[in-house]
Amino acid sequence: MLDSYYATTNCMDTTIVKFIIFQLCIWIPIGAGSYLAQHTAYNIQQLSSRLVTINLVSLEAFIVLWTTWGVELSVHYIVLPFAGIVMVILGFVAGAAVSFLLGFNAIQKHTVIISSSLANHGFTMGGFLCYLILGEHGLALSFIFITYFMPYVILVIFSYARYVGTKQPFSLRNYIMAPQNMPLFAIIVAIILHVLDIKRPVIAIPLDILLGISIIIYYFSMGIYFKFTHIKNYCLLHLLIAIIKFCFIPLCMYILLSQFLLPDDIQSVIRLQSCMPAAIYSVITSILFHLDKEMATSIFVVNTVAFSIIVLPALIIIF
Repeated sequence: MLDSYYATTNCMDTTIVKFIIFQLCIWIPIGAGSYLAQHTAYNIQQLSSRLVTINLVSLEAFIVLWTTWGVELSVHYIVLPFAGIVMVILGFVAGAAVSFLLGFNAIQKHTVIISSSLANHGFTMGGFLCYLILGEHGLALSFIFITYFMPYVILVIFSYARYVGTKQPFSLRNYIMAPQNMPLFAIIVAIILHVLDIKRPVIAIPLDILLGISIIIYYFSMGIYFKFTHIKNYCLLHLLIAIIKFCFIPLCMYILLSQFLLPDDIQSVIRLQSCMPAAIYSVITSILFHLDKEMATSIFVVNTVAFSIIVLPALIIIF
């Protein structure tokens, strides 16, 4: 009895410590990026784009490959990416309605639609939360979940943003073979390794540290474009995006999941992911392809604050 009590207590303590570290990995880099952008003569915006690209082709690609390679695939898991597709469609439609309602200019409308469609399903939020609550198995399932995400982001969102932001004509090199697509290639390689029945080496990889470093790079890059003065310019937008992310999409997914009998781990991942705030990738997209970076950053920060203060504690208690 005492052993069970101490095990539970230690688990709770570990979760609390990871939660605190997770929050620090978000807010300290955002603050540091914002401070440096306002107090240095160097054109730090160029650094932001380079850091995002380097992170995509190195740390994120490796983490995606390693965790996806390590999970035992099951036919039931195919429902995960389909659930993700449903979520982005719901967000896309709701974002298009909001952007039309608020009468933004063309670039702002594209930014709102992307921010509403993309939720932070990756390891900078949804994946990390699955890891925090469900362990490495949850992280691996979250990467199976976002197998929809990389093709959608890279083939649809990146292509869409590249066209409206830079007006680049379509080419295989620019749209498919771009270095930003490396996480997608990592998923393909992991699937091939599974098909060939090549087992992942038994090596102790410090996932916590790698995840933390990658998260810090992303949030620092995003913080470069953040100013508190931008928040007040989009108050109604922030409210509507919060309703979409934390009420509309979770409710739709709850109703949909109630119609099917699915394993508990799959349901848990889908329910956690349905509550995620605006995606870091919406800011990354704006940075890479010259959309409204300030608006995207403002949406992301306010949405993430609301998630951290209200939604995240509730999820930890529920799960």
